[in-house]
Amino acid sequence: MNQSAETAAAEIRRMHYLQAMGVETYVSRRQLPGAAPSQRLTIIPAAAAAPVPATPQHESHVAKRGPAPEMPRLDAGDGTSVKPSSRQPSAASKPAAARSTDATPALTFSLGVVICGDVAWVEALDYPLAREQVQLIQAMARAVGATQAKPKVAQFDWPMHNNPQLDQGEAAARASLAAYLDRHLSEANCRAVVSLGDTGTKLTPVEALSAFTCVATHSTRDMLENPTCKRKVWADLQVITAPAEVTST
Repeated sequence: MNQSAETAAAEIRRMHYLQAMGVETYVSRRQLPGAAPSQRLTIIPAAAAAPVPATPQHESHVAKRGPAPEMPRLDAGDGTSVKPSSRQPSAASKPAAARSTDATPALTFSLGVVICGDVAWVEALDYPLAREQVQLIQAMARAVGATQAKPKVAQFDWPMHNNPQLDQGEAAARASLAAYLDRHLSEANCRAVVSLGDTGTKLTPVEALSAFTCVATHSTRDMLENPTCKRKVWADLQVITAPAEVTST
């Protein structure tokens, strides 16, 4: 083996070593000024070696797999075949804005709770209770035998928060109102609760207040605007006035 062949073999071996170590080698395209002359190697392929056409890797895999088999058709149950259709987006993939438009709006209301003695009075509020309304409730409380003259006024507002991830529906509202009333009525040792007005009657969770006598009658606004309805109100309040009359006799 001549010296040039040995030099070429050594250079090729060096390049393999550098490649295995991850070191990239470069050869200049032209002679750099002041640099040692680069040794140019000419590799002549053997005459006996036949050229092998390069086949892309992905084409060889496709050729090995062959054509994809046709998927069988599914029967719909009546003998007809179901053709594959375009995939429709699921309900979970709909935008949040589209889902929010379909959701039912949150229930919104305010209730005034006035406790006079051992009787609580509940009325729906469009505006804060006026002084005349509180005085009327105080007079009715004295009429049914309330022992405390000074009323305690509280207000329940729904929804109690602005978090859309929490339940703000009617069931959650009634459960929260029931817990609110039960706590206030138990602390005041109330024996009865009076729902004033149609809206107050609908919102009051009577089924959850079975420990108290529940009465429904006209609202204070109706009584102030139409005093003739007070006769009906007094008749409704006889349910909670009767025990006081029995004890007096």
